[in-house]
Amino acid sequence: MGAIEKYKIEIVKRTKEILQDFYPTFIKEDREVTFLMNCLLGLIIAITEAEKIDKKLLRGKIDEEFIRNIPDKVGFIQLKRIDLDLADKDLTEINLNVGHKSDLLGRYKLWFITRLRNCIAHQNIYGINEDSKWICVRLWNINNSKKDFEIVFTIDELKNYAIELATKYLETNQQNIPINSDRHI
Repeated sequence: MGAIEKYKIEIVKRTKEILQDFYPTFIKEDREVTFLMNCLLGLIIAITEAEKIDKKLLRGKIDEEFIRNIPDKVGFIQLKRIDLDLADKDLTEINLNVGHKSDLLGRYKLWFITRLRNCIAHQNIYGINEDSKWICVRLWNINNSKKDFEIVFTIDELKNYAIELATKYLETNQQNIPINSDRHI
């Protein structure tokens, strides 16, 4: 175990490495969703807490390329309570202010990451199964008794999103990563 000199960066780097190196082990044990949810929550907390302090790490750096890693089944609203599938793009037809993936390039970039954190932290998670195996996870956020966010990740999308979130953060902080950092905790 090596010394950690820059925790805010190294914890993200190490989490990305365990996602890449140990994911197959968790698949064999049928624990990949638990593993991914724990890694994603850890990444989100590390990144958003650093963002609160530095206010520059991801602002303006979440671009179209990064947004491609987000599933198409995402929907969010700000003020109204609805008990519908917010990830259904057809919801715009009912005249609610429902945003979708294409809207995330606007003002909702970091808000989106914070909503993911809330979904996982508050255990608003539903496993979608096929043949007794998790194939997707539905995450949602409740704010003041109102559902304001919902997303559906396939397991591969969840893994890829976690790795890409870590990658984007590390790219913006490349100069701060110690060269002699050990590979594993």
